Amino acid sequence: MIDEFKKHYYSRQKEIQSRLKEFKKFRKSSDKKIFEEVVFCVFAANSSATMADTALRLLKPVLFTGTLEDYQKAVERKVRFYNIRSRYLYENRSIMERFDNFLSHLDSLEHQERRLFIKNNFKGFGMKESSHFLRNIGFKNYCIVDKHVLNLMTDFSVLNTANPPKNIDEYLEIENKIINFAKKYGFDVDELDLALWSFKTGKVMR
Repeated sequence: MIDEFKKHYYSRQKEIQSRLKEFKKFRKSSDKKIFEEVVFCVFAANSSATMADTALRLLKPVLFTGTLEDYQKAVERKVRFYNIRSRYLYENRSIMERFDNFLSHLDSLEHQERRLFIKNNFKGFGMKESSHFLRNIGFKNYCIVDKHVLNLMTDFSVLNTANPPKNIDEYLEIENKIINFAKKYGFDVDELDLALWSFKTGKVMR
């Protein structure tokens, strides 16, 4: 199966590299643009990219000035768990507004410190969502340990089980194994995540 994946990786590499270049552009974006990625990650968690895109489209008119009630009305019955996700989003906006330049603050942090800052401060963000968010705004070398990745890493005998990590230490242990797997086969770890997703779903996802 690994030989099949290697063929897939190199057949989609240019498309994957193009997507990563899009993510990198966020490093020169405004905090408002960065907040749109917060929306995406809040509504994509345990759901889908399609639902997250729907939420972002519906919320845009009230995204930066709306109340919690405005958020909830905008996505009411259009997405799963709209009340609690709206609350998470509203509280995350307040967190970002504490900084004159949120992206500069993230830049000032060390690699692991940056992810833990997101996890410990943003509502609705665990290690996976924090990694997803940071990858989507152009930071490198964070593994998004979701079910597709876990299943494939188990199929490739990198992991013994596809059970999700229960805590930070387990997450980092799995991440380290994925990074070593990437090094073994000469894969770029950021490209690898998108390649695993496209191998499983057929799409180079956001």
